[in-house]
Amino acid sequence: MRILHNHLGYDTGSAKSALIETAQPGLSPHVELLSLDDGSRRRLDALPSVSVDAWRTGAYSRVDFDDVDAPGRYVLAAAIDDTVVSSEPFAIGEERIAAGTLSDVLFAFKAGRSSGEIDRKDAAATLFGDDSGRTVDARGGWLDASGDTSKFLSHLTYSPTMSPQQIPLCAWAFLEARDLLRRRHPRFHRALGARMRDEALFGADFLVRFRTPEGAFYSGIFDALTKKLDERVINAPLPECVRTDRYRASYRGGGGLAIAALARASREDEHGDSTQAEYLAAAVHAFDDLEAHNDEYLFGLDLETGELTESSESIVDDYCALLAATELAAASDGAAGARFAAAADRRALSLIERHRSAADGSAGWLEAWTDGRPHFSAVESGLPVVALLRYARLLPGGDHAARARALAVRLGEDILSRTHAVANPFGYPRQRVQPRGGVPEDAFFFPHENDTGYWWQGENANLGSSAFAAASIAELPECDPDLGARLRRFAADQVHWMLGRNPFDVCMLQGRGRNNVEYTPDFPNLPGGIVNGITSHPDDEHGIAFLAPDTAEGPDSWRWAEQWIPHSAWFLLAVSAG
Repeated sequence: MRILHNHLGYDTGSAKSALIETAQPGLSPHVELLSLDDGSRRRLDALPSVSVDAWRTGAYSRVDFDDVDAPGRYVLAAAIDDTVVSSEPFAIGEERIAAGTLSDVLFAFKAGRSSGEIDRKDAAATLFGDDSGRTVDARGGWLDASGDTSKFLSHLTYSPTMSPQQIPLCAWAFLEARDLLRRRHPRFHRALGARMRDEALFGADFLVRFRTPEGAFYSGIFDALTKKLDERVINAPLPECVRTDRYRASYRGGGGLAIAALARASREDEHGDSTQAEYLAAAVHAFDDLEAHNDEYLFGLDLETGELTESSESIVDDYCALLAATELAAASDGAAGARFAAAADRRALSLIERHRSAADGSAGWLEAWTDGRPHFSAVESGLPVVALLRYARLLPGGDHAARARALAVRLGEDILSRTHAVANPFGYPRQRVQPRGGVPEDAFFFPHENDTGYWWQGENANLGSSAFAAASIAELPECDPDLGARLRRFAADQVHWMLGRNPFDVCMLQGRGRNNVEYTPDFPNLPGGIVNGITSHPDDEHGIAFLAPDTAEGPDSWRWAEQWIPHSAWFLLAVSAG
């Protein structure tokens, strides 16, 4: 038996839960909460333990203790027959999670800024396949991951529905998190607000520079994992580190979020290397270019032949373009503002019309592409909700603002229904997925077989995005109190998982909690960064896996142990909204 809980403790007034791991299902442990301050004991109700899917990690009994709000130090004790175990001590306190995480995450971003010899090389970056001698000032931005010094707007741009948002998301997220702190955690806004703004402006300055003469953004600068400075060129990567010259970023390839980040930065009282007017001008220029040429920047990949193919817009284009147009409308007046608002209306409608209902009344989903596949993500399944609610908030008079809020509520109901349709004491989110060559199904983890041809990894970014989306839905007037409470519990479950209340008893935030993992000795993780996390088992989509002795320091260890900036950005949003 083991007791799993959030290593950093729990906030007063929040959802609190722990899991008792047992050797077999059907057991009901006797659980007590012991105060280390006054010696008091309280009996807690524990649910019978259940197995989860094909996870070979034991069975789990859940115990909730939301109403325990007295600040202090505690221990949980659990007993089954003659076996008694105790948890590690933990604390309950006011805004404890924010206090123990936000500054660390900001530190990791600042430590991960592009600087030194990398920035000197990037000051005159060349383009893959271009022998004209043209260079680009690509200074700034954040290095992508522990073992990858690349800088990406997005790195899976050949996949129609799985292109993750990277540097631009981070730049936008800092300002969103700063504003959330002002409303929900004002004392942390006073301490951290300026730091968040400055990181956002650092990212915005990179985006201003990282553009073609025509105004399009480049999708990335990548050294094919060689770590050689002379291999750092602007390109769009394919599997096996193959590089291409399809490096103009589409809406889904990072262009949409880059526009959104710049438009939002243009509304700040402060600026970085560029002025507010320059941020807005770059965003408008890029928007106009994408409105005219987005289809030209889209491409696919035939995984059998390795040949590049034509592609078409997907749901990722919709939600990225929606956020771009919305932020531009908020940053613009008069005819320009009306033009961007009309574009936001169009994209909102396109996104709204992607919702599909199940014939049997079970959880619905969003249709992702022209072939009818469902939308699912290992990184940002909450981003459609975020885009819809940002549209409704900034453009309350928009043609589809009311429908956007209603759909957000429906999507909240969908994720709760799907998540709790099976034994799931951790509250881990389930998605409607479709493996490559397979049929749609509901599952816990991102499928190994997918359009990227190789990419699957831990899903901490997706947990943060799901938590942030759920917390945002819960704040809507249209969300009834019971649904709001369940969404807040769901959001808390994701944060608890990342901070240690998971089957491996691992805190994913480096330097906090217990059992932190390292990526490799050559590429150590940064204090304050967040590792990729837990996946399904490599040999069983219904199983579960984390870094194991046979994978540590091996070629696939990155899937679990490497840090990646989207995890940190989404975690920042989830905690700021909590």
